[in-house]
Amino acid sequence: MTKLEHPALVTLMAGRWDDAFGYVHHVSESTLGQARAQRLLDTCGDREAVQDEICETVDALYAVGTRAAGELALAWSMLTCLPSHPASFRAVLPQLQHELDTADLEANDDGDMRDRLRIWWAAGAGDHIKEKRSMFAIAVAVLAGEIMKESALEPVPAFEPVDVAKWFRTPYDGPTLTVMPASRATKLNNHNKPFAEILDKPLPLVCARNLAEAQRRLGYEFPHAATALSVLFKDLRAGEPIKFKSTILLGSPGCGKSRLIRRLATEIGLQHVTRYDAAGAADGHFSGTSKAWSNTEASVPARAVLASRTANPLIFIDEIDKATRPGSQNGSLMNSLAPFIEAETARNYRDHSLDCELRLDACSYLCTANDVTVLPDFLRDRFRVVRVPAPRLVDLPLLAASIMEDIAREDAERVGDDPLAADELYVIAKAWEKAGFSMRKLQKIVCATLEARDAYAMRH
Repeated sequence: MTKLEHPALVTLMAGRWDDAFGYVHHVSESTLGQARAQRLLDTCGDREAVQDEICETVDALYAVGTRAAGELALAWSMLTCLPSHPASFRAVLPQLQHELDTADLEANDDGDMRDRLRIWWAAGAGDHIKEKRSMFAIAVAVLAGEIMKESALEPVPAFEPVDVAKWFRTPYDGPTLTVMPASRATKLNNHNKPFAEILDKPLPLVCARNLAEAQRRLGYEFPHAATALSVLFKDLRAGEPIKFKSTILLGSPGCGKSRLIRRLATEIGLQHVTRYDAAGAADGHFSGTSKAWSNTEASVPARAVLASRTANPLIFIDEIDKATRPGSQNGSLMNSLAPFIEAETARNYRDHSLDCELRLDACSYLCTANDVTVLPDFLRDRFRVVRVPAPRLVDLPLLAASIMEDIAREDAERVGDDPLAADELYVIAKAWEKAGFSMRKLQKIVCATLEARDAYAMRH
């Protein structure tokens, strides 16, 4: 198949979704087989059902492992791009851009395709999120002048300099909560002087934002955890303070529980997450130490409030099932945690180190565990347990693309990396299957694949 005949580039020029479907179905029929080709035709009148069938078709084509099948898979993937779900473009646009950049096209064809692809990138950035039409129809409308604005492609306007000092003095105009009222506090000692910054001061309650888009984005990033995400998002209301029910994410090692919590916090607007390593907790240090001790330290929730300068921080307790069980002479995390997750006691919690009654009922507690049966009944009953299943082979393209984005954020030299090709995904799939579908192992496999790609390029 020559570059001039690449099915994804031909599909890019379609003016309607139906036309694109008809073309891709025609060129794929012999590869797909009669049964799958017929199922696609049978469901094409139901847009929701056909989307599921297309996703299965993409997986089947990538599983073939040939370049031709991978090119067809990319073309089919374009039919799943929804302007109302910008994240749906993420697995398509880098590969589509790469194919266009490496194609040997006539000047007119190249220019037409680049004009259309530019509009697709704008949709992936959220410019056409309110549009009900397909991406193919939107591209036609933009080129015809019916849709005039493409904000994601316009230069960012210059802003007036910000007076940072004045900004810090400006009262917060959203909901607040005084966590450390002076009327319930004693004099702070030298160890706890930093808490003077929040003494008797109303602290912001961070409100949830962009919930619909955050859930869509995370759904594409963690396709295997869609149900768990749905449960967590039901706790939130747009524009209202963020508060999760105390929850344990239960799943096998390496299924992405910890990363899901960190990404969830970022997407909904929580810029600070306090992580507590339960596997290293051999005592009751979570609740702080006595003010009489020379090395006194406030409780973890109190320190989270101070560190975030907000009244509703998120406390992330990793591997809670690995903590020392109750009965230790030095206390345990499990006993120390109980008062904080009870709303009544958290509302009037007296911190041992600060010797102050704190309002900590706005804090949220999300935990991870591999086995909740080892937790004592009094703690398990206070938590909601949400299962996070292990990722599946069908989730590989999205998960691998997400890992590449993470790598690029940490290593600037990786920003321009080409998306994983069909043959690379096939090799990764085989190795990942042997590794038991662990997300940690997948990260290593993707890194190793990129290193192998670099080594091959150096030899040639």
